[in-house]
Amino acid sequence: MKIKANYHSHSTFCDGKSTMEDMVLSAVNNGFTHWGFSAHAPVSYPNTFALKSEDFDSYKAEYLRLKDKYGKQIKLYIGLEMDYIPQLAENLRENAEKNYKLDYFIGSVHQVKENNPQIKVTNADTQTWFIDGSKTEPYDEGLKTLFDGDIKRAAGCYFTQEIDMIKLYRPDVLGHCDKVVMHNKNRYFRIDEQWYKDLVYGLFDAVIEASIIVEVNTRGIYRKRYEDFYPSTPFLKYLIEKNVPLVVSTDCHKAEETDALYKDAVLMLKSLGCKELMYFEDSWKAEKIDCFI
Repeated sequence: MKIKANYHSHSTFCDGKSTMEDMVLSAVNNGFTHWGFSAHAPVSYPNTFALKSEDFDSYKAEYLRLKDKYGKQIKLYIGLEMDYIPQLAENLRENAEKNYKLDYFIGSVHQVKENNPQIKVTNADTQTWFIDGSKTEPYDEGLKTLFDGDIKRAAGCYFTQEIDMIKLYRPDVLGHCDKVVMHNKNRYFRIDEQWYKDLVYGLFDAVIEASIIVEVNTRGIYRKRYEDFYPSTPFLKYLIEKNVPLVVSTDCHKAEETDALYKDAVLMLKSLGCKELMYFEDSWKAEKIDCFI
């Protein structure tokens, strides 16, 4: 059985640069057998990255059109990458199952709120720490203004937010779970510092308790924003030892990225002792890693 599966992809319905159809054509040309669409889910504040609420029906209609057109060549599924931001983006599981009726959803944190319930968030741009994007300046500025430059406090809030998301909503897949490292570039901390490792392993305890899938995300490397996968390789070793289910994702935003470092990730996981990977085919299933090579 040959499997090549990716469930983390973005198109022009959100911040991607290629249409959904161009993504499918690229996936087929690159030998994918299973493909999932995961636009950034609508959020309640002005932004330039997420699917607009009024466009969801069109997003789903396009998925159904492509499924009908290409269904004999590739298995297609619909999901969303859903941000969890306390007070601004919540009720993820309810939205995924009842409102959107998705096949699956990826839970991610891109914007970090101070871990203080008395702080009421009304503006995501000024009151959250943006850890993603192409520029380091928002990361540095948010760390300085929102956390007084205290990286331990800021990173602690990031991982606490991820743990809360897991406990409250149990996403099917946890997206790029240590992405707080991306704009760090070894300036504020190293991933081998004990305090940071403690935060990561605390997150993994929540992952194990909830029995959710962790994605191995290749985007940081091929976009040259980070020198390793998400999660970083030392932490992947731990997940493999603990038999945490894993799925490989390219997190592609344009058709040229559909296959970016996919095989490299699979081979790396095998070299670390990984025996199985997950794939979605009407439900999440495990298959031997050799089937993905």
